[in-house]
Amino acid sequence: MDLPRDEMAFRKRYQQLVVDRQLTTVFRPGNRIFPKHRGYKLNEVITARIIEQPGSDENNVAPLFNDIKMPVQIAAIETVNIEDLAPAHFDGSSPDVQTVQQLVDHLESIYDQSMGQFDNEVTRISFMYLSAAKSAQQRF
Repeated sequence: MDLPRDEMAFRKRYQQLVVDRQLTTVFRPGNRIFPKHRGYKLNEVITARIIEQPGSDENNVAPLFNDIKMPVQIAAIETVNIEDLAPAHFDGSSPDVQTVQQLVDHLESIYDQSMGQFDNEVTRISFMYLSAAKSAQQRF
């Protein structure tokens, strides 16, 4: 399923962290650096969205989002072997994802696949929140 490339989805349980601009680092399984599928580019301005109801790639069901839209800019993006992650990689991540094991459990539960399916590779994405005015300027 193809979702808009200029959006980044967050589970409902992370809504307050996004609204409060506390969540600044996320991990996605595999290589998510553009032009890879669902990839992002350094300095790209995208929109953070909150999922109200998860979808299903397997069943071709798109997630349902709420009305929250927050502009963010990709500040850093890198692929890392999950075994090479250090504590500093988790700076800015959600409180429930602060160790390699927590990350593995988190990603495997969301994507319903083992990390081995992604060659134990994750993409670490750090971003900064923008004001709506700055976001409009950055897009043009």
